[in-house]
Amino acid sequence: MVGDSAHARARVPGTGAEVLIDADGTGLVRTADGRFLRLRSAPPGLPDVLRGTRDGGDDVAVYARRLREELLAREEAHAQARWPAARRRVVLLGRGTVIEDLAEALREWGVTPVRYADAAALLAACHVESVPWDVVIGYADSPAGRAGWDRLDDLPGRGTTWVRAYREGEVCFVDPVASTREDPGSEQVRRRRLAASPVPREFEAWQQAATESGPLPWTARSLLVSRVLAVLLAWAHGPDAVRSYRTTLWKFVPATATISEHPILAYPPPAVAVEPEAVRS
Repeated sequence: MVGDSAHARARVPGTGAEVLIDADGTGLVRTADGRFLRLRSAPPGLPDVLRGTRDGGDDVAVYARRLREELLAREEAHAQARWPAARRRVVLLGRGTVIEDLAEALREWGVTPVRYADAAALLAACHVESVPWDVVIGYADSPAGRAGWDRLDDLPGRGTTWVRAYREGEVCFVDPVASTREDPGSEQVRRRRLAASPVPREFEAWQQAATESGPLPWTARSLLVSRVLAVLLAWAHGPDAVRSYRTTLWKFVPATATISEHPILAYPPPAVAVEPEAVRS
């Protein structure tokens, strides 16, 4: 399309880039990541050829093809940097709109997750000792939906990152991401929260009796999904980027519209008591 009498613009097909040609024939391209690159010897009629409104000569067609190939290569490099191919074996656990939002976002980033309804379904498909995934992402609408999560706490020690999000009533949480065996798992986070509660017995009783609430409001769902995606991108970018998320419990309270973060540190598992052998006389 023609923006004004001095410039001609055209999208580069199959890419997120746009070409801009000045009246004097000089041109540049704005790439999908917002960079501006000067075109060398842009041939006359290039915008029309890119738009498909004219064939142009062989030289223009070759120039347009090479330009598109170069831009596609750049965008593929960006996709690899955004989410490396070596980390695209992803599992989603759970049901509902939060899981659907996460699945859609992952697909936009070139990741096609494998879906399981819950931990039991995943464990029925494969043993924890042989889970062939880079990351498992769990979401639950109620404490009951987190049944079996403690059985997945061994995943980080076997090379699979374990990401968890959930709600309790209207309150939303994202656990610290567990990337190594030294990171707090779901059971450790649960116990830490019980220990920090002023009414631990009542809190535990409520969790055991709680059922699923109604649909999560859009604002709460958006903030929750955004937090999970931020954690996942940091994980995809490597250990340094994800470090701060490994010790932070994120919490959102819709009733007061407050977001808070709480440090959660792992603790050594309790020693197993061993009965002493009876002394023989």
